[in-house]
Amino acid sequence: MFIGISQRLLLNESYYELREALALEWGEFFKENLKPFLPLPLSYEIDFKAYAPYLKGVILSGGNDLNALNPNELSLKRDAYESKIIAHCLKNDLPLLGICRGAQMIAWYFKSSLKPCQNHIGTHSILTKKGVFEVNSFHNFCIENLGENLKSLAVAEDKSIEAFKHKKRQIYGIMWHIEREKGLGESAIFKKWLKGVK
Repeated sequence: MFIGISQRLLLNESYYELREALALEWGEFFKENLKPFLPLPLSYEIDFKAYAPYLKGVILSGGNDLNALNPNELSLKRDAYESKIIAHCLKNDLPLLGICRGAQMIAWYFKSSLKPCQNHIGTHSILTKKGVFEVNSFHNFCIENLGENLKSLAVAEDKSIEAFKHKKRQIYGIMWHIEREKGLGESAIFKKWLKGVK
């Protein structure tokens, strides 16, 4: 059984070549937290519909910025592909989880507002219904307001939205990196998504 995962796009500097990449931490994360599922890295050159029949869920990973926030060739390509993934997950009720940039993509798709932020590199505190948690943080843009189909699950001290869910579907967004150190200090949101996958 597979969970599809989108990849970061990189431009090789020594000669022109676009590359797809996943952080090694994702392999360890799947081994420790997503048994019996295996990651299926999604290639931007293969139509997502070819992957869909084999997937129990999808993760939009971190890396890169949204094209609307930092226009460039890589972000534009990634936005277009991930928009198709979101549309498919909505139409077919396939569980979807966005991590950092992936959460921003989902928020943007549902007409949320994002803005540049400070002090979101390193660690910071978030507030959920279950209390205050310390999480890792690696983003320069934050979610200011959510679109009407989304509901906030966690906020940072500056009131930016750190986690959310779709009001009717198994679609979640988390701004911290669950695959990195201190990634599952707050694990309830991830577990709710995983319950939908299982």
